[in-house]
Amino acid sequence: MCKLKREKTRVLLVCERSGGHIFPAFALGKKIKETRACCQVYFFATSSFLKGYLEKEGFVVVGRSFPFRNLFFESFFRLGEAVYLLLKLRPKKVIGFGGRDSFFLVFFSFLLFRDTVIYEPNIKLGKTNRILSFFARKILRGFKKGVRGRRVKVMGIPLRENIKKIDKFKAKKILNFNDTPVILCMGGSQGSTFLNRIFPKLVKSLGGDFQIIHLTGGKEYFSILELYNKIERKKFVKDFYYSMEILYSAADLIISRAGASTLGEISYFGVPSILIPHPQAGGHQKENAFYFKEKRAAFVFCEDSFSFEKFKDTAENLLFKSELREKMKENTSNIRLGVSFEEFTTDWL
Repeated sequence: MCKLKREKTRVLLVCERSGGHIFPAFALGKKIKETRACCQVYFFATSSFLKGYLEKEGFVVVGRSFPFRNLFFESFFRLGEAVYLLLKLRPKKVIGFGGRDSFFLVFFSFLLFRDTVIYEPNIKLGKTNRILSFFARKILRGFKKGVRGRRVKVMGIPLRENIKKIDKFKAKKILNFNDTPVILCMGGSQGSTFLNRIFPKLVKSLGGDFQIIHLTGGKEYFSILELYNKIERKKFVKDFYYSMEILYSAADLIISRAGASTLGEISYFGVPSILIPHPQAGGHQKENAFYFKEKRAAFVFCEDSFSFEKFKDTAENLLFKSELREKMKENTSNIRLGVSFEEFTTDWL
């Protein structure tokens, strides 16, 4: 710790544009802000939507956002941007959270003898972090599987400060739900076209009493909402929702992609899940999902071999067989991937 009278140590957290990169960085930023008075936290983030989220929390956010993805143009731009920001901000510590937008900032920080750290939440190191791992002082990991080396520290998936368990009855009451089972479907911060297509079909095909929560993402929100207006079930449909602790606490079954941040939250709340990993994402989600399957904490369906009938039967069994749900809930909680805000430490910093 440093004396308060000295100039604050500048810490730059470098993210990509997805929530999977930004939310762990946000949790770390909040923790540093609250426990390290000698540090000034800056964010580099390239999602215009999530930048607003960070700025609302009082963080200084830098980084240019683009509405498109072009490897050649972005690489050229990010190179110059990295040099400019490092000279302007003069950070002493730089922590990268993966994704190609983060590469030049972390790499040039190493060349300029800054204290560089990378964080990889997934089982498999991403392409960017795989390269940067040769230069970083410390490599922080989310999963325990496959971890080795003196520079490596397992810290789990840091959860946002507001992610806290709520009594299930209270959570359902907030959503104006009754005591019948609840399915939560979500496709990550940007939504999933595949999940948005199969989940309403599942809702229509299932019998029995149950309620639905569907986070659609912004792109398809209105078309999905119009579809649900024709379905007579208790439902809660949003494009994006900040108070996820309410939704997780109310859910009896989750249908989701398999991003590391999402799995950290699922394990923390101990909710049984059906995981449909993104077919791209460098294979990260597939490995994450099958780790949960190995632990008997989730069922996994891949898009390239997807069977709606098997998917429907699995969802029906989980939804209406409480003994199966309870066993999977125990297995999910035992993974202990998600780390609460109180448990999360910055002693490695």
